[in-house]
Amino acid sequence: MKKIFTLITSSLFSLSLLAFDGSRLSISAVTSSQELKVEVDGRSFSMKDNSITLSYLTEGYHQVKVYREAKRRNKSFGRNVIIYSSSVMLKRGFHLDITINRFGKVLVDERRMDINDEWYTDQDDYYDSDNEGWNNGNNNVMNTREFESVKQTLRKEWFENNRLTSAKYIIEKSNFSSAQIKDMMLLFTFENNRLEIAKSAYRKTVDKHNYFLLEDALTFNSSKNELARFIRESR
Repeated sequence: MKKIFTLITSSLFSLSLLAFDGSRLSISAVTSSQELKVEVDGRSFSMKDNSITLSYLTEGYHQVKVYREAKRRNKSFGRNVIIYSSSVMLKRGFHLDITINRFGKVLVDERRMDINDEWYTDQDDYYDSDNEGWNNGNNNVMNTREFESVKQTLRKEWFENNRLTSAKYIIEKSNFSSAQIKDMMLLFTFENNRLEIAKSAYRKTVDKHNYFLLEDALTFNSSKNELARFIRESR
């Protein structure tokens, strides 16, 4: 057991040796009139200071909308005024930046992530529905580099029982997104171990409203029903 914990600790302190293997999306708008909102794949987020950075998106195309709530005199144009709407492509290892200036012109820029860049370690934003507000890493949320390091560490565990012990230890030490927990579950072959990870990580997950994503990592309806029952009883 001591050997396992030592391996985990040393791995987390060796993050600078890893290449970035995720994707990042930033959206910002230059405006002084009103707070804007962003919608990604149908999920709405409030923009803090009209800026948001998301790292928990999968590689591929995503539908992005930026809008502001219409004033009463503009009711005829609908509830929201769309500032920007487009399908954007996120590539693994790249940071896509969307900037909207005060005249409505959109600048889209893309850059490969490099750990030597000074902005590489910038905190990512996420909406914490349980705390009804924004959290900029104050709850020790595991970032992309740390999580990739954790996955590499768990893959090195030959026996699933040891892998499960290591995973539960790591879960106790940090917070996660639902997408990260799903990825962690897929590192296990046995259904009961995947279910155990899902249960252990629930209270350590920042976006519990997305926990339904974990059902895709479970094969049997009995396991999905057991997870649903566990979530209901944990609320």
